[in-house]
Amino acid sequence: MSVFDILDEMDDMLDNAKAVPLAAHKIVIDGDRLRELVNDIRLAMPKEMKRAQTIDYDCDRIMKEAQTNAESIIHGAEERAKGLVAENAIVEEAKRRAHEILSKTKTKCEETKEATASYVLTSLNATESRLNELLNELKREKENWNK
Repeated sequence: MSVFDILDEMDDMLDNAKAVPLAAHKIVIDGDRLRELVNDIRLAMPKEMKRAQTIDYDCDRIMKEAQTNAESIIHGAEERAKGLVAENAIVEEAKRRAHEILSKTKTKCEETKEATASYVLTSLNATESRLNELLNELKREKENWNK
């Protein structure tokens, strides 16, 4: 279950809670279930972080593959140039294309890393915000019970 699914369940729990008689602004919720959901969030956060690391790893792997492919293309072009001196323009075109592929791959990898970082930060901020809302709600409920 993702962090957002757990937060939705917590929100549903609050929406579906029964009002305390003669105190409509107070509700009764299952404290054990709420604590269980908070613990689930704590457990799910490493999964979200692991997902971000996997994306980052995949980006690095793709980058290395692209570099290997580019080097292979360059190597092949250089070998061919040794045998075909007259076709110098073809070799230069292959080098240019290999460098172009590598440059595009690097750009795409950086964009993916930035998007990953943005996703993780947005997820963490949303989770923090939602947890703060729930904590404030719990504090209000606790204060209401103490009155």
